[in-house]
Amino acid sequence: MATYSGFTDPGSSTATALDTAAYIGGSLTSTTNIFRDSIGGSDLSDTYKFTLSSSSIVNLGLDNLSSNADLKLLNSTGNSIYTSSQSGTTAESLRVNLAVGTYYAQVYLGSGGSNTFYDLSLSAEVVQESGRSDNLISTAFDIGTFNSINTSYSTTDFVGNAGATGAIKDSSDYYKFTLANNGNIGITLNGLGANADLQLRNSFGNILQTSNQVGTASESIVRDLAAGTYYIQVYLGGAGNFTNYNLQLSLTPDPDDYAGNTLTAARNINPLNTTATSFSDFVNSGDDKDYYRFDLATAALVDFTLTPATANANLQLLDSSGNGIQSSNLSGTAVDSIRRSLNSGTYYILVTPETGVATNYTLSASAMAIGTDQAPNTRATARDIGTLSGSQSFNDFVGNIDTNDYYRFSLNINSEFRLTLKNLIDNADVQLLNSSGTVIQSSAMGGTSDETINTNLNTGTYYIRVYTSGLANSFYTLNVSQNPRTQMLEVYPGTASSDPDNLTAWGSDLYFTANDGSNDVQLWKSNGSTNTRITTINPGGFNPSNLTVFNNKLYFTANDGSNGRELWVYDGTTSQMLSNINPGAASSSPDHLTVVGNRLYFIAKDGTNGAELWSYNGTTVALVKDIYSGANSSDPTNLTNVNGQLYFTAQNPEFGQELWVSNGSTNGTQVIDIRSGGLGSSPGNLTAIGSTLYFTANDGTSGVEVWKYEAGAASLVKDITPGKNGFAPAFLTAVENTLYFVTDSNGDFRQELWKSDGTSTGTTQINSDISGIGAFNLAGVGTTLYFTGYNSDSGLELWKSNSTNAELVKDIWVGGEPNNSIPTSLVDFNGTLYFAASDASNNREVWSSDGTALGTRKMSNINSTNNANPAKLTVVGTRLFFTANNGTNGTELWVI
Repeated sequence: MATYSGFTDPGSSTATALDTAAYIGGSLTSTTNIFRDSIGGSDLSDTYKFTLSSSSIVNLGLDNLSSNADLKLLNSTGNSIYTSSQSGTTAESLRVNLAVGTYYAQVYLGSGGSNTFYDLSLSAEVVQESGRSDNLISTAFDIGTFNSINTSYSTTDFVGNAGATGAIKDSSDYYKFTLANNGNIGITLNGLGANADLQLRNSFGNILQTSNQVGTASESIVRDLAAGTYYIQVYLGGAGNFTNYNLQLSLTPDPDDYAGNTLTAARNINPLNTTATSFSDFVNSGDDKDYYRFDLATAALVDFTLTPATANANLQLLDSSGNGIQSSNLSGTAVDSIRRSLNSGTYYILVTPETGVATNYTLSASAMAIGTDQAPNTRATARDIGTLSGSQSFNDFVGNIDTNDYYRFSLNINSEFRLTLKNLIDNADVQLLNSSGTVIQSSAMGGTSDETINTNLNTGTYYIRVYTSGLANSFYTLNVSQNPRTQMLEVYPGTASSDPDNLTAWGSDLYFTANDGSNDVQLWKSNGSTNTRITTINPGGFNPSNLTVFNNKLYFTANDGSNGRELWVYDGTTSQMLSNINPGAASSSPDHLTVVGNRLYFIAKDGTNGAELWSYNGTTVALVKDIYSGANSSDPTNLTNVNGQLYFTAQNPEFGQELWVSNGSTNGTQVIDIRSGGLGSSPGNLTAIGSTLYFTANDGTSGVEVWKYEAGAASLVKDITPGKNGFAPAFLTAVENTLYFVTDSNGDFRQELWKSDGTSTGTTQINSDISGIGAFNLAGVGTTLYFTGYNSDSGLELWKSNSTNAELVKDIWVGGEPNNSIPTSLVDFNGTLYFAASDASNNREVWSSDGTALGTRKMSNINSTNNANPAKLTVVGTRLFFTANNGTNGTELWVI
């Protein structure tokens, strides 16, 4: 900028005008030049001459006034073409569009003006008119094709619709461009001296977007466009305007589009695996649908996550027809996710941008096969996991294609029940139901927290329901366990022992004898929860025993203090003496009460005949037969029911100790004479299998061996030990149709386990590793024989036999002697073996076994510091009663 002053006062006419060229060196330029002077008095106006070598936008200014002065622009002939006449000292300005030529700027006093100094500024901006014929869309200037290499363009031009005679006028400019790639276009219009606006049009000329800021503010358009042809229009923002402008265009090409824009063109991302696979791509308004296809050969849990880079994008799961299944539409750059269980088939993932945005993204995809549903969806079809014993685990899945998993289980004993649902990857809940489907207990923690149910359950059938709600899908591990619920049923409060005995099942109750500390030993009953004393007779001497159920009544022997020990009956309400067989205070001492058919047999002495066989037919008590005539006793023992017939052993001088049979009548009571003469065969171990009676006997020739009686005849089964054997067969035990026993076959004083089907060839030794004292405490459960056996490696432990061989079930107290668990009191409790045994803690507790080492486990922890000594295990329906000592309350009644 240059300022001039002190020059000769310009004249008032064009002829005397000051020629600015002499000072600025020629025509006006974009550099502003100031001429400083004054007017007033006789000098009413000053005229300045200037020239334009190019069509230009001329800016004239008049300021620093102290009185009103105005400004006028004259053409080369001196005619006024533009005037600025602000009042007072307000600055004057002219912005005009002029052609090449000579012009004059005249400063003169305005209305009321007087003397004033002034600064006159002059500058010219060359009109940047390209001269192209681009005023119509049909003649738009083609600026070329843009792609990943050619990404930008810049130009300068002019638009104007006003000006002096001969000035350039161009009201609109059109530009044509082509995109070879989808991308983001940025168009900027700046460098404006007046208002001009901007439009983007498609190939048909339709307006896509407009920028129309006011004044000289820059205009800008940013838009995602698909490949194709487009137009830009630059135009004036109003009448009487003109301006040069700068136009810039830039392209940011979209990344390569790997995902198709339709279902048919979807990107195939098969196969999906349990390990997530990532896919990167881009969406914007020109590429607003990215489809991915995947196929499932089996049902699977699919996981998808969409991570937008810079702007919002959303996620949809579609079926094979393109119908929506599930969507995730979080705002901004939040990660969208879909987890869904799907059946086999074809599916699609659709990624879309929010309207008007563009973003790169990463799609992560995985699938985990669900597998065949092991637990059906209804209680009626529940998976039956059988009778629960110990712990079991199950792995399965619940979700939107399998919303419920039902399990059915049974308990054959009152139990402590525990359930855990874990290893969840989404929210799943669990319910415990009774046999009618009523909810007993539920667990509904949030999220992936483990679910647990712990409760006490009685015998019966139950259901477990695993389920989800909403969109939750999860694999799971279900752990269920059962432990017997042991309960003490104390009779004698405190530390003393009630010493329960004679445990006998009648109906659903247990009957037993016990001492409550006040009435000595009396008759009691228990329903598994409560004990009830039945009798209070002759405290200190009643002592009931031999409890036997016959004809829905309980028979026993007792002493009322007046009539001696006699036969008594309890009918469920009243206890009374049934018969005073030995009148007066003397005792008939009934014993060996045995039910056979419609008779109760027992041994008694009436004071005349000694101990003989008696019976009760529900009406009358009578002596069956005086086998040993007179006051002597035949001492019948081993009373055994064989298919409705009574067998027993008895002795008299004529036959010695022999086998007898009775139908309850005197004449029907006959000897089975195995060894003729008075020595007798000394039968023992009477055991029934069907209609056959097995027993041991000595015929005087073969020594003591196993015999049988069937079809009216007694016969030796097999002479196992030649001659007179040292150890006679013992522990005869029936397991279904097989007879087991132990004997010493070779006279080495070591007992062996044998079996027999009643024939000589079918009587064989069972191979086993047991040695020494052999087997004892034999008991059958189903087709399996359990027993206590010994070998040097394990000591006395639980063994079993399937009639072919024998094997150790479990070394409960690990190691050889003296580590002996010594199983005792073996009973069949609803198909499972229960027994008492000791383990390494040297504590004797109740155990159970299914015949496997894993299935052999401790069922009680009654005395943690010493031996509980469980004994007299007795099954009553679904309860197991026994006696035990917890170290605090003495020996009392317990129940599982």
